[in-house]
Amino acid sequence: MSTENLQQRTASFLRDARAHISEPGEAICADEIAQFEEFLERNELELALNQLDAAFENSEFESWRMLELMALAAASMGLTERQQQYDARLSQARGWKYQTILSA
Repeated sequence: MSTENLQQRTASFLRDARAHISEPGEAICADEIAQFEEFLERNELELALNQLDAAFENSEFESWRMLELMALAAASMGLTERQQQYDARLSQARGWKYQTILSA
C-alpha cells in the first residue's frame, strides 16, 4: 500500500473516531477537537490521535467504538505499543481479550 493510501486510511479511522464523540463530549472537549481538526488538516496524524486520546480521557461519555477506531488508526500508523494499550483497555472493559485486526 502506498504512503498516500496509508495516510488516507489512517485519516479515515481518525475521522470515524472523531464522529463518535458524544454531544456532551463535544462541549467538554472543544479545545481538543479544534486541535484535532488542525492537526488532521496538516496531515499530522499522530498529533491528531493524541487529541482524540485526550478527548476520550477528558469526556468520560465516549463509547468503546471510539477507542476501537483509535486503535485501528494507531495500528495503521505502525504505533504497535499504543494500539496494544488500547486493546488492553478494551479487553479490560469488556471482560474478554480484544485484539485490533487491521485488514490489508
